Amino acid sequence: MKAPVTKRFHPGRLAHQAVALGLAAVVLTSCGSWRGIGNVPLPGGPGSGPGSQRIYVQMPDTLALNVNSKVRVADVFVGTVRSIELKNWIAELTLDIKKGVSLPANATAKIGQTSLLGSQHIELASPPNPSPEPLRNGGTIPLKNSSAFPTIERTLASVATVLNGGGIPNLVVIQTEVYNILSGRADEIRDFLGKLDTFTAELNKQRDDITRAIDSTNRLLNIVAARNDTLDRVLTEVPPLIQHFADTRDLFTDAVEALGRFGDATGSTLSAANSDINQNLRLLQRPLKQLGRSAPYLIGSLKMIGTAPYNIEDVPTVVRGDYLNISATIDMTLSSLDNAFLTGTGVSGMMRALEQAWGRDPNTMIPDVRFTPNPNDVPGGPLVERGE
Repeated sequence: MKAPVTKRFHPGRLAHQAVALGLAAVVLTSCGSWRGIGNVPLPGGPGSGPGSQRIYVQMPDTLALNVNSKVRVADVFVGTVRSIELKNWIAELTLDIKKGVSLPANATAKIGQTSLLGSQHIELASPPNPSPEPLRNGGTIPLKNSSAFPTIERTLASVATVLNGGGIPNLVVIQTEVYNILSGRADEIRDFLGKLDTFTAELNKQRDDITRAIDSTNRLLNIVAARNDTLDRVLTEVPPLIQHFADTRDLFTDAVEALGRFGDATGSTLSAANSDINQNLRLLQRPLKQLGRSAPYLIGSLKMIGTAPYNIEDVPTVVRGDYLNISATIDMTLSSLDNAFLTGTGVSGMMRALEQAWGRDPNTMIPDVRFTPNPNDVPGGPLVERGE
């Protein structure tokens, strides 16, 4: 069994260790001014292992935040503040966060207090409308997304301001003045509140009309704004035009008087010829009426004016290039020649009689025009409508 070993500390050795610790502290802070042992970067902790992320945060005020302060996400310790620097007159924090922490690109950063009298930390959170892009390694949370929770010192200072004459005497004055206003005026105030309630109710009923009027006014203002150049031109050009009209007012007056005299002369002339004009208009109604009746036939006859004896619709069928498609049937019987050439003469009917003498049956011959009844004299006629 071995005897227990007792270690003894030599005073000289303790002195050497203290000197070494001091030199180490000087070396650690040689790059900047000494800001206390609490600002000396410490190894280890979340965010110091492999795969850790480094992000930067711009802060309007670092308050009492120190290097080595904790970085939290949803109250979970996920990283450490590595440095606090001033860049372009803006405080910039360097944070190391452990692997696996996911934050959106528009994440927010706030300085909070761990406990009532505890140290401060950085609280990272996702905003109400997070960005689909993640906050990547080396990213920066801008100044607009950074703020700080109210500190105990500021809260106590605000309470002290109110309690130490910062507002209590004013509340007493306000209370006294309100009492003086309401004292002895209960009926008037009650009546006023009743009228105010009625006014509010009526105004609420007309809310849709008021909204529609506001919308209509807005549309009108938009139209006016869109035609601003036109309005400017009108306001620039119309006043000289009005001045010109004012200068030529006598000319307009003379023109109106002359027009009146012309109207009087026209009226007297037309009054004298009124009976003749009415008679001419009544007589004009008859040809117009007959022209209206013949309108269907007139339209059909107009198709043959320039292409007689063919209808204009048949011209493409008749004319084929440099030749005409014409088929003709010529009736050379004696009865046809008699009707065509001898009717109305003293020898009318002679060629018809010669054709019958040659053995032609009268029933197969064309009718003799001398004995064909007049269309206007047939029973139930006339066959052709006559004009008035």
